[in-house]
Amino acid sequence: MKRWFLRIWRLLVAWLLGRDEPSTLPAAFQIVQVTDDPDLILPNCLYAVGENGHLWHVVLLCPCGCGERISLNLLKDDTPCWTLTDAPGAPTLHPSVWRHVGCRSHFFLRSGRIEWCLERDQK
Repeated sequence: MKRWFLRIWRLLVAWLLGRDEPSTLPAAFQIVQVTDDPDLILPNCLYAVGENGHLWHVVLLCPCGCGERISLNLLKDDTPCWTLTDAPGAPTLHPSVWRHVGCRSHFFLRSGRIEWCLERDQK
């Protein structure tokens, strides 16, 4: 039941933004480097937490709008682990982010943009 609502939400957002394809949202994510987890997380900000050139994890708000905080590990010695690349202000995370609780969003962050995975990929 939640999947159909999420699909309708994405289609509505795409329609309001004048897009044929609901796969991306227009607002680009920006990296904000911090030494501690932020108390306040702003939309479209990817907080890279670490110091002295070593990043531990990233924190962001779920882009679906549910308001949940997502924290992703960047340490190679632990699993699961994501890779963050930053090509002039356009962050990319690899692999995809797939929430298995709550809103169950599944998306990629590529070149600062959210690319939603289709429901048929979520079994």
